[in-house]
Amino acid sequence: MKIIPRLLCAVPFALMLPGLVLAQSTFTHVHMRVPDPEAAASWYRDLLGGEVRQGGPGPSVRHANGFIGTMPNEGNAGASSGGAIDHFGFGVDDVEAAVERARLMGARIDEEPRAGITAPVIAFIEDPWGARVELMEDSEQPRINHVHLFVDDKNAVRDWFLDIFGGEFVPEQGGENFHCILYEDLWVQISEVAAGERAPSRGRSLDHFGFRISEALPDFAARIEATGYPPYLIRPNAPGSDLLFFEGPGGVHFEIVQRTAQ
Repeated sequence: MKIIPRLLCAVPFALMLPGLVLAQSTFTHVHMRVPDPEAAASWYRDLLGGEVRQGGPGPSVRHANGFIGTMPNEGNAGASSGGAIDHFGFGVDDVEAAVERARLMGARIDEEPRAGITAPVIAFIEDPWGARVELMEDSEQPRINHVHLFVDDKNAVRDWFLDIFGGEFVPEQGGENFHCILYEDLWVQISEVAAGERAPSRGRSLDHFGFRISEALPDFAARIEATGYPPYLIRPNAPGSDLLFFEGPGGVHFEIVQRTAQ
């Protein structure tokens, strides 16, 4: 894991207080690499619902709190289970029915339905392109529940998230198993693994996820660079927004959007 040189002095002790809510960024999406973006978007719509919308670099499936995006696979993308972004979670009414639907659609079932930590019933599947998904029993409307990261220092990465993106750290949500930070109605979950066990997510089936920020991109770029993670690309994204890309702690790949027009 890359060293975060200024983290300990940059993060106030107050960030460690349970339930403290800071000015927070807004989750936008998870983005995956697939050989056929059109087919993958249709597959996710058929499995989890949502609305397919066209756009670059591939179509996306829109839900209430963000979208599942696709992009062309520029090589042999590794499975998400080997990368820093292990999986994303999605709420469904009936986990057993969703698992059976996924099985018929060609998914590999990693874990059959069982009791979960953050939901009454969960199951894990791997889509036909290597992305891992946690299906979670949720009586609310179908939506993305969380993004789960595997890093070699979960405390340092938690502190970095709170410093850079704000959010609410909720210790009881993950207990001793993993850290949980809440961004409106989406969780970032952070587990710890041995050093070198996970590869950077960039280029894998779950390539990155995104946040929308309110501050100017140059100011944000300066903040992340001060923690040791400079952006590698900043570009316009018509209409009305600019994008920033960088690789953060543990090899987690991010896309950041700032609106430039109302």
